[in-house]
This record gives sequence, C-alpha cells and structure tokens, in this order.
Amino acid sequence: MKREVTAIILVVLAAPLIGFSEPARENAVQPAEAGKIKFRLDNIRADGLRGPADGLVAVSYEFCVPADAAIYAEVKRRDPSVQISPGARGRVGCKAGEALCIGNTHQADWRRVLVGLAVLEYVKEIRECFFE
Repeated sequence: MKREVTAIILVVLAAPLIGFSEPARENAVQPAEAGKIKFRLDNIRADGLRGPADGLVAVSYEFCVPADAAIYAEVKRRDPSVQISPGARGRVGCKAGEALCIGNTHQADWRRVLVGLAVLEYVKEIRECFFE
C-alpha cells in the first residue's frame, strides 16, 4: 500500500514535467466540444501559432458541413478564415451533399472561433488539416 501511494505522489509531482498537466482554464474546451475537436489545442499559443520560436506555424483544421448557402454564411460568420469547397472530400471524408471547410488558428480569439464551430449541430468532427 505504501509503495502505491508513493508511486501516485511521484506521478502527480512529475506530471507537469512530462506534459501531463491539466491545461490552464483559458485553454480548456468544454466536454461536448472537446469530443468533436480531434487534435491537441494545448500546444497552440494564444496567437494561434505553434512550434519552435524559429519555426512557428498556424494550425489548419478541416470539417464537413451540409452543402447549403445559409450554412456557409453561418460558418463564415463564425470563422472568417474558412475556405469552403463544395464536393471536396478532404482527409476528413466529406460525403456527397457536403462541403469541405478548411480554417486555421492564426486569427484573433482562435480558440473561441474553433469552439464556436464545434458547437454547431451539423459539424460532426474537426480534424487537423495537413497539406500533403
């Protein structure tokens, strides 16, 4: 029993050193939205960039929405960075009747913008976008 308690204490004390600490409250995403956002947010800075100081980059993300002009307008209102491509599949796998949307974190209040997209009923998941 004493050994298990010691192990737990060591893990708790070492967690911040090895990257397992809980993110700061301003970085937290609510559970419902967190389930839709399929990439890490805790390594993205407040300005929407991540990486080493000499190689900072914005994080691009993609999701699908129904092919509908009113929905496109709503998405663009929430995220001005979004480019909408009806009929494109993307890595996220948009189906017929859907449009691929690609946005990025290099914008003011990027976290609020991303969560604002995640709460939309018709957005099923948001994945990091890799341009390969």
